[in-house]
Amino acid sequence: MRQAAIALSVGLLAGLPGLALAQAGHDAHHSGNPPAQIGQAPQTAVSPAADDLPDFTKANVAAMNHMHGPMMEGIMADDPDLAFVRGMIPHHQGAIDMARIVRQYGHDPQTQAWAAQIIEAQEREIAEMQAWLEARAGGEAAAAAPLGGAVYSANEGGNSISAVDLGTGAAATVSLPIAPHNVDLTPDGGLLLAVGDPAAQGDHGSQGHGHGAGVGADADAGEGLLVILDPQDLAAPAAAVAVGPHPAHVVADRLGRAYVSLAGGDAIAVVDLARAEVVARIATGGYPHGLRLSPDEAQLYVANVRDGSVSVIDTAGLAELARIPVGAGPVQVGFTPSGDQVYVSLRDENRVAVIDTRSRQVTGKVDVGPGPIQVLATADGRWVYVANQGSEAEPNDTVSVIDTASGRVVRTVTAGKGAHGVSASADGAHVFVTNTAEDSISVIEAASGTVIRTIPVGDRPNGIVHGRAH
Repeated sequence: MRQAAIALSVGLLAGLPGLALAQAGHDAHHSGNPPAQIGQAPQTAVSPAADDLPDFTKANVAAMNHMHGPMMEGIMADDPDLAFVRGMIPHHQGAIDMARIVRQYGHDPQTQAWAAQIIEAQEREIAEMQAWLEARAGGEAAAAAPLGGAVYSANEGGNSISAVDLGTGAAATVSLPIAPHNVDLTPDGGLLLAVGDPAAQGDHGSQGHGHGAGVGADADAGEGLLVILDPQDLAAPAAAVAVGPHPAHVVADRLGRAYVSLAGGDAIAVVDLARAEVVARIATGGYPHGLRLSPDEAQLYVANVRDGSVSVIDTAGLAELARIPVGAGPVQVGFTPSGDQVYVSLRDENRVAVIDTRSRQVTGKVDVGPGPIQVLATADGRWVYVANQGSEAEPNDTVSVIDTASGRVVRTVTAGKGAHGVSASADGAHVFVTNTAEDSISVIEAASGTVIRTIPVGDRPNGIVHGRAH
């Protein structure tokens, strides 16, 4: 199996490391500097020798870059109190991220103690601020919470990605060489990643990706690709990495690595984004699909559809640590911000399993709508949103909202038919759901639990991610 990158335009791979480095220090500050062009030296505050920096330094730089964009977005609120709170939440999260980094890499007892104190205090304050925002959202604050940033949907039926600037309403759909099933941004927002089978072998509409429903039906789809894009210019030359059979989902860490689940290969491909090549493969259970990193990025949880389990991957050793039985048809996982719990959609049970990450045991299950697919916990850890896609014959249009304190569904939101992918804004004010059977995105206002906008996108949108507008 090939592990080398496939160039989609001449000379791109030579310029990709420069692009990645340039993006690491870019738009978070809105400096106005033009992006690095292929073949030019990257214009960035990160040293050109960044590949030689220690892992903890890379992680700290990425944490800071990840913090600045949401902070800038937050302080633009037209009310001084709201601007303070919305700016402080990502600021506190940045402190938490740095504390987790020193806990992972540091050794001094004093720094470990400080880090523990910072995490506890900042998580408490974030929860208090989120509660304050919710309390204000019933009145004048609701008008002061503008819909901002951008969303990107993976349109599997149309071999494309749609990008929507939520502030201006501008939208664009760009063709890809794959039928993308999932899409994600790197933590700093500098690269957009999409995975899927080559376009000529894409399903183009009906069942789409299938989530392992037909055993063996798609195992021979051929070599799938990870496509690496510049979110500032999706039409610019891109690069693709041949990763393996039937790639389903992708997530990226702060060390410049992407993890791609290979549903047709029962493995995870680990991709070095700067080098644009696969550097490791990790065996999993049958038909790995949705996957997410723990908040400290020390572990990766992977839903294995066909053997009813979740694989726990050690991201330092790049090996499977455990395989947790969860139930029938697990499709996606979602961590709470504390990392204490993981919610797993069980498509074939119409339920969501709850895993305690310390014991690695299922502690309960929650009844949701038919055919749950993607799950996502809000930034304050209070709610888990579950998109219920239903079946091909009877697509469902509901989103179940689970109260993590009580373990019950406390609200059901009507979105669009075939509700599938879930993402949310950094402040938790808005949740975004793709509707595969209606070719649209539903924008849910979290405070009221209502759909405030429906956005047309490409054919059969599946995965979705929210990021800052460019």
